[in-house]
Amino acid sequence: MLIWSLVLIVDICAVPYVSGTLLGKKGEPVVVRTPESRFSDLAQLGYPWEPKYAYQNAYEGLPPLRVHYIDEGPYDAPETLLLLHGTPAWSFLYRTMIPVFLKAGYRVVAVDNIGFGRSDKLTDPDLYTHELHVKTVAGLVRALDLQGVTLVAQDLGGPTGLGAVARDPSRYRRLALLNTWLPQGDILSSASNVFQHIPYLSWRTVTSILGRHVPVKTVFTVASDAPKSAVHGGYKAPFPSALYKAGPAKWPLIIPLSIDDPVAIENQRVAAILRKWEGPVLIAYSDREVFTISGKRFFESIFPYACTSTIQEAGHFLQEDQGPAVAQLILKFMRDGCY
Repeated sequence: MLIWSLVLIVDICAVPYVSGTLLGKKGEPVVVRTPESRFSDLAQLGYPWEPKYAYQNAYEGLPPLRVHYIDEGPYDAPETLLLLHGTPAWSFLYRTMIPVFLKAGYRVVAVDNIGFGRSDKLTDPDLYTHELHVKTVAGLVRALDLQGVTLVAQDLGGPTGLGAVARDPSRYRRLALLNTWLPQGDILSSASNVFQHIPYLSWRTVTSILGRHVPVKTVFTVASDAPKSAVHGGYKAPFPSALYKAGPAKWPLIIPLSIDDPVAIENQRVAAILRKWEGPVLIAYSDREVFTISGKRFFESIFPYACTSTIQEAGHFLQEDQGPAVAQLILKFMRDGCY
């Protein structure tokens, strides 16, 4: 049974955590936490920020799950940037963009969804749901009482973040949508739709076969220009073994294929709300994006007044390939709107 509450706890020892004491149906621990030693080299890789944590009561019978986020810049800044990742990434993806935002004087909050980064990980893929991800983001935004938020969302951070926006629209000022989509459940509705979604459907098939053995390094090798083994190590750090990879194994499979899928129905509801959105919107896709390119046309249809941009020489993870340039683009959008 999915329940919900999220609280901020300054003293992280206030919530006891013992890894592996609660066993699941396969005799595995239901919740695991990546050892801190796995993150010891982050500062050398350009990710120096101190971790902060909130605790989420997600499922009845489970201990509170630890949600990691970073919160940098002045708390009284007039605007906050909320940075959301997809799979199998985490807030490390934004490490070259965050300094640009901080230098401009903004507050920056970047979240690791449950199952990713320094957040706790459920080992059963079936425990990962769209609702869990949306409530993680919406709950943290409420717990931090964020106002005047510019949402920056990429990959599956898009449907997650937009779901959170639909629940608290007054907290958000702008939307910056990067290589993302809001699947309406029409992927299999026609031959042409199937054709344009072949990259995603291929990845879905691979993920279904590999499950918790999905190769994180290979994902970033194929979908970005990140060449350095050290950088790949930053992306692999949250996952010491296959036991920790249930999140990446399930998230791509949550994307709805039919219009009667509950996630499709929820995304349709969100789209109806967003059609009434009056705030500024930036739609930016890289020149080599293939997985979510259908989202560009969909977003342009529901945000006909949006600013649009193409990020040159970038793959799916455009934050990795052109991070500082994308950050400058977002800052210019925040200052000047369409230009």
